[in-house]
Formats: sequence, structure tokens, C-alpha cells
Amino acid sequence: MPSYTTRYLTKDEYEGWDELVSQSPASSIFDTTSWLNALSSVLNSDIRILGVFNKEDLIGGVAFNAIKRFGFKIAKVPPMSFFNSCHYIHSDTLHKDRLGRNIQDILMSITERLQNDFHYILLANHPKLKDIRGLIWKGWRQHILYSYKVPLSNIDLSLISASKRRQVKKAQKRLIVIEKIKDVASVYDIVKDTYLRQGVECPLALNELSEIYERMGDNMMIYAAREQGNGDYKAVIVYVVDYRGQCVYNLLNGFKPELPNTGANTLLIWEGIKLFKDKGFGYYDLGEAGGLSKANFKGEFYTDIVPYYLASKSNFLFSIAWHLTKGKIARN
Repeated sequence: MPSYTTRYLTKDEYEGWDELVSQSPASSIFDTTSWLNALSSVLNSDIRILGVFNKEDLIGGVAFNAIKRFGFKIAKVPPMSFFNSCHYIHSDTLHKDRLGRNIQDILMSITERLQNDFHYILLANHPKLKDIRGLIWKGWRQHILYSYKVPLSNIDLSLISASKRRQVKKAQKRLIVIEKIKDVASVYDIVKDTYLRQGVECPLALNELSEIYERMGDNMMIYAAREQGNGDYKAVIVYVVDYRGQCVYNLLNGFKPELPNTGANTLLIWEGIKLFKDKGFGYYDLGEAGGLSKANFKGEFYTDIVPYYLASKSNFLFSIAWHLTKGKIARN
């Protein structure tokens, strides 16, 4: 392996990190310093960026959230982030064997440093990072998840499921309107109550969501649905907008349970799909589905099922703590 060096970046090197991420095959907004700085400031997250250097040149790296818990040092996916990929710049060669070795050398440099500095590491690699042999060769575990992405170039109403089409038409007949929201407080309870119905707390408090929304500017949008002439919102979506990647991410989705169902939540999602298609985006990412019911729901919107890799590594003592706490030690 080449004599690459690794070290954690300082704030004045963040511009170089953003340039690296922009050139990386696994580029996404979740690894940019604008997003990472917002999390660090608002959520008091200990965000760190590990860089891989060839002499003085930054050629790879990874960003993560550092946590200390019961004496263990943990490196995890930053909160509210879909991914925290390993990144690299392609070497200047046309030889595939050299290119492949270079990528694996960068990944193994990352693994060696993280394994030395942390008891447990968890990375969520972007779907475009398909070759993680450098992690596997260092004994890391891999676990495949699936993202549900709507390809926007040719989407139209006829391609979503019949039941979702009926809900869209029902909502249109009830004069459900979609509005862009500026005041997070007006819709926050819908999101919070949706999580509570699932038996979990909302991942962001009102002040946290409001501050991240303000900091992210045009890279974050909120839309909500209500009946025309009625101020009572029925559904809300918080988007993270990746202009460089031409992808919009459904970060938070909340709705009020209704009997009968007005179709407001389905119309809200469909109008979002149309909105970003008209803006020239390539994909609308509904995120990962942890269970069958969510997978079926997301699959009804003409989604591509896109696999991506979780990669993790733990030392012996942490593995014992993991089993004793049934995984709670590593949860956010």
C-alpha cells in the first residue's frame, strides 16, 4: 500500500474537503460542510472529517459524528444524514487495475485510522460507492439497505399505483392545496405526533429543526397540505435539496390520521415529485424503509430500489457491550 497519511482536517481545510466531495463518485449534500456545520452547531454534534493525503494533496476521506459512551469511543453516521460515505478522487490513470488499487488503498487507510481511534465505527456509503473491498479486507461487516428513489425524467401519474392515483384524485376533488411553509412551528406538531404514533420520539426538537432550516437556506424546503379555506394542515414534508447531485431527499414526513382518508399525504408527495421534476432534478429519494409496510408504501410511487452499504467495525470489548445492551449503546 502506498505511504498515504491520515489526519483530521482543521476548519481552514474545509474548503478543500468540499472540493473533494464535489469530485467524488459518492458525492451528496450530507457530506458537505454546510450540512455538517449546521449539525455541529445546532445539535452540538462532534463532527470530524478524516482526510487521506498523498504528500500534501487531499485525495480521500470520510466525515462522521464522534460519540463517547460508557468509556467507548464511537464513530457514527451524523444525525439526520442519509449517508456519510468514504470519498476519493480518481487517480490520473486509464489502467483499471491501478485505479482499483488506488481506491482500495484509500479505503484501507481510512479503516486503519478509524480502527485505531475508535471502538466502534458505522458508515453509510452512498449507492454510487459500490466497491467497498478495502473495508471488507480489513474485517468490516457489510449490511445492505435499500433506498426508494423515484426517477423523475419520465414520471407521470399513470406510473404510480392505482390506489395512490385514487388518493391523489380524491384529494384534488376535496380541494386539498399544497403550500410552501416558512414557519416551522406551524407544522412541527404534525411531524412530532407522527413519530409518537410509531412509538418513538421525533429526532429533532422544534428549535433544532427551525435552526437547521434557517441555516440551510435554499437547500431545505418545507411543504404542507390543507383543505382550501381551512387553516388546519393535514400533512407536511421537510426536504433536503441537493442541487449538485440533482436529487431531493424526503427528510421528514408527517401526517394526521384521518377517517375517511382525504388523500392529503399522498397528494403532498405526488405534488413534490412533480415540483422537482419540473425543476429538472433527476431523483426524488423517499429514503430507506425499515419494514414491509413502509416498503410497500414507498414502492407505490414508481420507485427504483437502490441498494447501498452499511459498513461497521467493532473491537472485542465493544462487541460484548453491544450484546449486553442489545445494541442500545450505539443508538443515537
